[in-house]
Amino acid sequence: MSKLDPRPKPGSLYSWEELNNILKARFNRPGEGSAAIDLRQFSISKDEIKSEAEKQGYKVFEEGDYHLIFK
Repeated sequence: MSKLDPRPKPGSLYSWEELNNILKARFNRPGEGSAAIDLRQFSISKDEIKSEAEKQGYKVFEEGDYHLIFK
């Protein structure tokens, strides 16, 4: 059994699973209090992400047209 998953195909956008993994990895680090994502890398709309994140206790801030900051 391989220790890594196959390399993703170029151009594939991130989904909820990747967003969840990014946030868990960032917030599980000692001393980390925020995470940032580039919306152009996701197949999910900004409004969907913000709504779900806020339901789960994150504070979400827009940074320009394409970035969200989670605290």
